[in-house]
Amino acid sequence: MKSALPSYRPDVDGLRAIAVLAVVAFHAFPHAAPGGFAGVDVFFVISGFLISSIIFDDLKSGRFSFAGFYWRRVRRIFPALVLVLAACLALGWLLLLPDEYAALGKHVAAGAAFASNIVLWREAGYFDTTADLKPLLHLWSLGVEEQYYLVWPMLLFLFRGRRGHMLGMIAAIAALSFAANIGLTLYKPNAAFFLPAGRFWELLAGSLLAYFHHHGRLPEAYRNAKAALGAAMIAAAFALLEAGRAFPGWWALLPVLGTVLLIWAGPAAWLNRRVLSQPALVFVGLVSYPWYLWHWPLLSYARIAHDGEAPAALRLGLCALSLLLAWLTYELVEKKVRFSKLPAVRRVAVPAVAASMAAAAVAGVLASQSRLLPQSAALPYAREASRAYTDWDYGGDRIILGQTGRTVLFFGDSHMQHYWPRIEKLLAEHAAAPRNTLVLKTAGGCAPVPGIERRRLRCRQFVDAGFSLARQPEVDTVVIAASWVGMLQRGDYYKVGDPEQEPLEFLTPQTEWVLQGFQATLAELTAAGKHVVLILSSPRGAALDPKSVFDREAMTVQVRGALAPLPRSELAALTAPIDGRLRRIAKAVGASVIDPADWLCSPKLCPSVDELGRPLYKDESHLRASVARERFSAMDGYVYLR
Repeated sequence: MKSALPSYRPDVDGLRAIAVLAVVAFHAFPHAAPGGFAGVDVFFVISGFLISSIIFDDLKSGRFSFAGFYWRRVRRIFPALVLVLAACLALGWLLLLPDEYAALGKHVAAGAAFASNIVLWREAGYFDTTADLKPLLHLWSLGVEEQYYLVWPMLLFLFRGRRGHMLGMIAAIAALSFAANIGLTLYKPNAAFFLPAGRFWELLAGSLLAYFHHHGRLPEAYRNAKAALGAAMIAAAFALLEAGRAFPGWWALLPVLGTVLLIWAGPAAWLNRRVLSQPALVFVGLVSYPWYLWHWPLLSYARIAHDGEAPAALRLGLCALSLLLAWLTYELVEKKVRFSKLPAVRRVAVPAVAASMAAAAVAGVLASQSRLLPQSAALPYAREASRAYTDWDYGGDRIILGQTGRTVLFFGDSHMQHYWPRIEKLLAEHAAAPRNTLVLKTAGGCAPVPGIERRRLRCRQFVDAGFSLARQPEVDTVVIAASWVGMLQRGDYYKVGDPEQEPLEFLTPQTEWVLQGFQATLAELTAAGKHVVLILSSPRGAALDPKSVFDREAMTVQVRGALAPLPRSELAALTAPIDGRLRRIAKAVGASVIDPADWLCSPKLCPSVDELGRPLYKDESHLRASVARERFSAMDGYVYLR
């Protein structure tokens, strides 16, 4: 018997409310709601179900048109999004530094083009700005949805009238996308999270449900059991998922299949009728889209203003404010554009909001090119700090062929990468090729130490490959540099094989095991006749960070003072435990040691600015490319003179 599709299902809006509440809770209080990010996966399924249901109905009645479909999408998506993009640019003008505003401009343009997920994927890397400081980070999901709806109506239109072929097409694409999700989650987790290839199956799960629903092939029995099981799966996703899980991957089946079961159960199921259809939940569901858009920028800007996590009371207040803004947006903007009966409004609504979106995109491009600047650009030091933050020059690993068959391997994390500009300068200044072949093998965020792993970065593979290269007979010298302090302070490095993933810290059994393995590996290299060079910790500390002097709590950018030098004694207190251990390892295996502080600091102080007051570091521990190029000559002998 064919199941009639109701024109409106309040329980689906209630399910939307659960999804957006989970996402908002996760963003505001991530430790209290660690799995709330799975609410986005619930949204994907709901969207696939509802939009595909509309397309199936229009195809059956013969009234489907591409113009009509995209006309409705513009009326649904553009009004609230334009408002949020404009508000983000305005708040950014008050709170951001020039380099940050340029990054925001890029994200505004990407959001207006529904390509945020692509841009965020391309940005993902060690030096990518932390997620909390990207006011438009959440638009990645909107990008995935709209990319789906760019191709999905066309596919359904091509297969109209061929029911069996259409079902096969939907199932085949869903299976391929799910397989891509599993593979990418394992090998390219950032791509799995952001790119449509690994996400379309979630929307297709809803579309497949809509197909069966529309063609009356869904058994209606056990509706209460289906609803209960679906709710349990979604609850399990919220409870069990956390940032360290490999997601989406297999874990995404929990929220996706749970949502499918709840929608399949239908509005007559007890849970759907008595819980999800409650007026309060339905109201939140109706404003869920603008609430999703508003909440994250407010929380992100609060974190920027407080230079860290904002007070809990403020975060809670901002969640309430974003809900109020969502309601106002829904009542005063969305309804007027989507549901107006006035012919004049209906004629101009879509062209007007489309033009507004184009204007937002243009403003974003201008900001990204620094042709539209924030108010902080009037502060001379703000421009210097922004230049420092963008002063980085490492285009990737490479091989520079030398005159002999011998090789020098430069191996490490970003603290090896920041020395590259000096190597590049030496290569440019010498007409002849270097005596030895130079090989740079690096990975930002991965210390070159055997037996370590780091969540989502797959450091073990990089380290194993690097030391395998170091063992090759043509390698004569191995120069190793790392953020040694960072390895033991970040909290997400752990010993390979540790099921609990206990963080590496000073004087723990896991750390001792790792360092003993490091010493054994270096001993193996020196025993094979290779010259090993350990570069100790670079100067580091908040005092070196060019942006540490800014105060934004008054909703404007103010300079508290000038950067002060870092006392050498303060640096030693931080680095001495690990650097002392590295010196003992080097002595035991016969390796050489370079201490960057001897080259960058005086006996008592590590300067934070040069003679003209320009920052020497791009952040609290990485040298600016221009500074490394001109000032750090400690490794020159390994490039040309040996």
